[in-house]
Amino acid sequence: MNAPKGPKAPVLIGVISDTHGFFDEGISELFSDVDLILHAGDVGDPQILERLSQVAPVVAVRGNVDEQGACASLPQSVQIVAAGFSLFMTHILDVPDQGQASDLPDPAPDIVIFGHSHRQCNECRDGILYLNPASAGRQRFSNPRSVSLLSVTPQHTGEARLLDL
Repeated sequence: MNAPKGPKAPVLIGVISDTHGFFDEGISELFSDVDLILHAGDVGDPQILERLSQVAPVVAVRGNVDEQGACASLPQSVQIVAAGFSLFMTHILDVPDQGQASDLPDPAPDIVIFGHSHRQCNECRDGILYLNPASAGRQRFSNPRSVSLLSVTPQHTGEARLLDL
């Protein structure tokens, strides 16, 4: 007998960027319940990905800091599907004031994850959720250090929360 098909549980995704070779010990606890971790570039040291993979499976892209060395083999961008939502992740993205970013794949994804600017972004434009968790590395500039938790389910649009480190 097959189990009844009810609503699927949310997929919880930890989103991180711009670690620049620094692993904040608080990240393991913040990501303790995630199903997947997405690193949006500027990893800085492959040991960061190893540490994250002890918490959950990791998908990462390379940033401008990763163009040389052990992280240079990471892809420039990735597309994945989670709970029926298409996610596109790259390191550098200019979010337009109106309309969608010109460098998105076609068809446009439901959720776009990026890094580079060290500035938080969690906003929906033209039906696309743009998410930048800011930097999880050592403090640079005056921007807050943070990561994000992204929850996606087949029943509703993805929702993200930014968490300060």
